[in-house]
Amino acid sequence: MTAYNTLFKCIFLACFVLLTYLLLIEMAPAPHASLYKDKLQHIVAFGGVAFWGVWAFANYQRWVLVGLILFGGLMEVLQGLLTVTRQPSVFDWLADIVGILLAWWLAAILKRWWKTRSGRI
Repeated sequence: MTAYNTLFKCIFLACFVLLTYLLLIEMAPAPHASLYKDKLQHIVAFGGVAFWGVWAFANYQRWVLVGLILFGGLMEVLQGLLTVTRQPSVFDWLADIVGILLAWWLAAILKRWWKTRSGRI
């Protein structure tokens, strides 16, 4: 699995930069009917970054998870401070956390499967 570390780190970095950009660009407020889509987008976006972060930094998983949770909170604060059309939301941050934890769980299952498949358990 270490042969893929550089690839995983590059994917993680690209996803992290893209997520940061998307969270801080100006956007028109979403209509009330599409609020569930916004939360789903937060879950998927932060889940994707967390998934690659857990694979890229396997020895530092807890730090990656804690860092992404704090990053999600920081992005919500910065949305309120740096953008005109976006508002910070505790519920968006909670959706970020759900995505991060789901990705961590999925990565753990896949790692266990991979080790079992390759005969390392």
